[in-house]
Amino acid sequence: MPPIPNPPELVLLKALWMSGPLPVRALHEICADELSWSFSSTRKTISRMCDKGFVAQSASASAGLLRVRARVSKTATLAHMTRDFMSRVLEIQDSAPDTLFAASKILSDEELEELSGLL
Repeated sequence: MPPIPNPPELVLLKALWMSGPLPVRALHEICADELSWSFSSTRKTISRMCDKGFVAQSASASAGLLRVRARVSKTATLAHMTRDFMSRVLEIQDSAPDTLFAASKILSDEELEELSGLL
């Protein structure tokens, strides 16, 4: 499992999980309000995320645009982050209760079920 994404990386990943692969500029625009930084900062962060295995970049054949796609699954990443938080911060070794995620706005019913199985 890759390392845990830092807060800006998580913002970018959530946008990719919601929208699917995107040109770098479009990803930057979607996240601009939340990140409040320059396009060059987005590019640099994406480059680091590639190195960590969070995302992959590919050039679009038609327009030559650089596109980014998530290489990590939403549910696996959230399960990893949850287990890390519970263990490292709360010192709890048990699994997280399913109700913890019930009100999530980013998880579908299928993803909630998958996440429950991963925890």
